Amino acid sequence: MEIEQPEAWSAIRVLFGPFELNFTERTLKKADEVIPLGARAFDILVTLVDRAGETVGKDELIAKVWPDVNVEEGSLRVHVSALRKALGVGQFGRKYILNVQGRGYTFIGPVTREEAGVRKTNALIRSSNLPVPYDGMMIGRDEVVLQVRNRLRMERLITILGAGGIGKTTVALAVGQAALVDFEGAVFFLDLSVLRSKDQVIAATASAIGLVAQPGDPEEALLEFLRSRKALLLLDSCEHLIEEVAEIADRICQQAPDVHVLATSREALRTAGEHVFRLQPLDCPPEQSGQSADEILSYPAARLFLERVSARGVDLALDADGAAFVAEICRRLDGIPLAIELAAGRAAIFGVRDIAARLSLRLDLLKLGRRTASPRHQTLRATLDWSHDLLSEIERAILRRVAIFVGRFTLEAALAVAEHEGTGRLEATDAVGNLVEKSLIGARIDSWGASYRLLDTTRSYAMEKLIASGEHDAIANRHAKYSIQMLKISSATPIASASAWTEHLARYAQEIDNVRSALDWTFSPTGDTGLGIELVVAAIPLLMRLSLVAECGSRVKQALEVLGPERAVSGPLEMKLYGALGLAAMLTKGAEPEAAAYLRMALANAEALGDDDYQLRVLWWLWSDRNINAEFGESISLSETFRSLASRSGNPVDIAIGERMIGFVRHYIGDHAAARHHIERMLALQDDTLRYDNIARFQFDPWVTARVTLARVLCVQGLPEQAMETLERGVAEALSINHATTQCNVLAKACPVALFARDLAAAERFIVLLERAVMQGLSFWQAEGRGYRGVFHLMRGETEEGVRLVRSAFGNAQDKVVTPPYPHFLGALAEGQSRQGEITGALHTVDQAIAYCESHEEVWYLPELLRIKGEISRSAGSDVVAQDLFLRSLALARTHGALLWELRAATNLARLWQEAGRVVEARDLLARIYGQFREGFATPDMLEAKALLSALVIE
Repeated sequence: MEIEQPEAWSAIRVLFGPFELNFTERTLKKADEVIPLGARAFDILVTLVDRAGETVGKDELIAKVWPDVNVEEGSLRVHVSALRKALGVGQFGRKYILNVQGRGYTFIGPVTREEAGVRKTNALIRSSNLPVPYDGMMIGRDEVVLQVRNRLRMERLITILGAGGIGKTTVALAVGQAALVDFEGAVFFLDLSVLRSKDQVIAATASAIGLVAQPGDPEEALLEFLRSRKALLLLDSCEHLIEEVAEIADRICQQAPDVHVLATSREALRTAGEHVFRLQPLDCPPEQSGQSADEILSYPAARLFLERVSARGVDLALDADGAAFVAEICRRLDGIPLAIELAAGRAAIFGVRDIAARLSLRLDLLKLGRRTASPRHQTLRATLDWSHDLLSEIERAILRRVAIFVGRFTLEAALAVAEHEGTGRLEATDAVGNLVEKSLIGARIDSWGASYRLLDTTRSYAMEKLIASGEHDAIANRHAKYSIQMLKISSATPIASASAWTEHLARYAQEIDNVRSALDWTFSPTGDTGLGIELVVAAIPLLMRLSLVAECGSRVKQALEVLGPERAVSGPLEMKLYGALGLAAMLTKGAEPEAAAYLRMALANAEALGDDDYQLRVLWWLWSDRNINAEFGESISLSETFRSLASRSGNPVDIAIGERMIGFVRHYIGDHAAARHHIERMLALQDDTLRYDNIARFQFDPWVTARVTLARVLCVQGLPEQAMETLERGVAEALSINHATTQCNVLAKACPVALFARDLAAAERFIVLLERAVMQGLSFWQAEGRGYRGVFHLMRGETEEGVRLVRSAFGNAQDKVVTPPYPHFLGALAEGQSRQGEITGALHTVDQAIAYCESHEEVWYLPELLRIKGEISRSAGSDVVAQDLFLRSLALARTHGALLWELRAATNLARLWQEAGRVVEARDLLARIYGQFREGFATPDMLEAKALLSALVIE
């Protein structure tokens, strides 16, 4: 049974390599000779060609070729084998059909679709001098070829512009092949790379189009010959004769109205009527984890790599890990087709993992080579030598000096490092512009203005030139000094809105690799450590704004190690180094004593210097650290000191933050009414125009963290609807802020609120968001996330997994993080142990939590721990002990104003009394507490209490 023709291909033929696939005739031809194929093999070919470049699954192929028939996979393999034999292989053993191990088959190679009636006659083909199409040479450029061909119908002079190796010649030849019909076969190709003068270009053009030598001026004779003819001239590699070719092309366009010119060059001709087509690199797979092999191979750069490896006779079966290495190679080579082809040749020998590793170290980047190419394309070095030799001395100097930049850079940055004695600013600016025009520097214009970048291959080449020139250390020194100035400007820039914050982070995030490079040099044997220490301090705000906390800590530690015990550095620098190191230690290691030690040293420096602003910052960080360690006595003292200093400065934001600090501690020591009062006062003073500057000062958004803390207070007070509404608003605000540290802090506080409210849908959403928000190095919140995930599993009845995850939250040697024994984690763990029948262990865990709360004055959760211990005691058969614990929980919750804990304790005690026959007492107790609620009647706690009340009334 024949499969249906693809609807879009009805009445057309498909061409690939030397083959013609005709759907109407159901034939496969090569050089007008029919290739015998069985019906099933033909249908397999149709299906694969229809989806060229995609992996078609084996099951899907069987379903299409054998509809309504059960066949074994072996039948498919037999027909595919027959089809491969019929197609043979191209040059260098290139195959058209690849086996993607474990998934199916992929058709590799460019496919051309034509109307059935359109044919290129032999006469037209012979009138052209285009090289014979090279099977499989072009991947991912079909749309580009179509665009250029269509533009040639309206534009008479087009220059395909791009860096060396980007595929300009390949595209131009493909356009020429496609345009043979448009120009009645009169398409002529000229390789100008071997020519050295205008006269040679004219002579080569005349020879290509068949013009016999005439007496007189050869240029005039050429123009006269072309004047009455229709043709397309492909002028390849014009950059070394740019002025001569520009003059010739301009005259042809003026005097031969039906002649069109398609040029390729690394520099525009800059003539009247020229239209530039900038050829971009092939699309590469993005740098993201979890991509499948099929997803990676959907990008043309990866498909080109795979096809070129196959051309070497290697059938590369890629799993997800192997495909990830291919993606890395393609990105490292910037999607440049020549570089990818050359790397594929090496991968066919050494494997993709080895090539990826060597490229990541920049080894072999310029040595990759191909023996049969034109001299300028045999290696990447030869390609770049060709461009470099065409530069002026000042252009060569600027090119090698800007190689110091990693990633993008501005014109101001380029001038800061590249200007030199004897080189004026205007000359250097012109040289940068010329290098952009000559495709050696890439340019991008966006809302921040113009920025520039060297391709990795070009940068490696230019860096070699910089080192050979003996200028490297001098240029690196300038680069470090420029980076310090740039970072100071960044940290001093006021930010008044969310959009400005996002734009600021995006603008300066692209500088981070330059900063890293400058830091690496300053601490290298030939660097300048004094400059490096200054650079570390300047980089701290940017690293923290980007939430690169662990990296910030390691850079600061490196600077302090260089300083040694003498600390021969100015007070402000030492203050900022200790402050950053203490903050980084707190955020990455949790309840470690070293964080407080560093912060106290920073605070002492700030006090000695009289720096009130930095004192406020360090007081906030030290206060946070003391809260993590449950040292609430010191937290109260620090918050009072902060408020006093803020009142002295008169800054309303700082005064508001002082209110928040006091309210937070009041909540933890069980004074929920006072906590709510202080936090609501703080939120009433919210000023969003100052939000982002204060994120930069304190490394958290103080408003959203306050809002989420208020939500927890409301929840414990028995106001679950207000609590969840406040919580959702706080989380939404946090997610709108592009600041991972704030997001992690808020989400880590949101998770327990949703769990206390027993809103499992919201809890799971917050846990997932926390797991996504946690960046590498923020191990403290990673551990908390595991704990909340464990509590979530316990509340769903998944006891074993819940217990395992909660236990893992307390940190381990591998994490190098210490999570304090949060009482709510220990309470949940004790409940899980009790369910598993580990009563002794459960009692030990809950007693540990109670002792921790009492010794640290962290009593906000103590009523709930007493209730949990009462439930465990009941499981052990000790109802008398359980009753006493429930009564203690009730009394303490009432003292704290914690209506939620009071309801839970009352529910447990009422159930105990019910079973003991004390029904009236049970009903009166539960009804009194239930009657105090004004909202939240649909929450699980309220529904449980209501059901018990109903049962007690009936009894």
